[in-house]
Amino acid sequence: MMDLAPLAARAPRAPRTTTTDAANAVDASTSARADDAVDATAQQQAHSLATQRQAFDALTEERAEFARERQALEDLMLAQLKNEDEILKKWIALI
Repeated sequence: MMDLAPLAARAPRAPRTTTTDAANAVDASTSARADDAVDATAQQQAHSLATQRQAFDALTEERAEFARERQALEDLMLAQLKNEDEILKKWIALI
């Protein structure tokens, strides 16, 4: 009969880490960092886009205000020309 005592005295082994498991762990951490980088890039792009939209909106509002002012000045100029034309007609009528 065989003596089984030396086999029973062995402690259980710790699970082995294979190179595949280690590579998967590295890939997972690299993937997490890559996802963080993608999230950061997406946030930067969203912030940049929001800034561009605000600048565009401000520029559009400014142009609209300039157009309103220009229209008001043109209306005022036409009213003044009509008034001057009436005065000129009265002067001619006096002669």
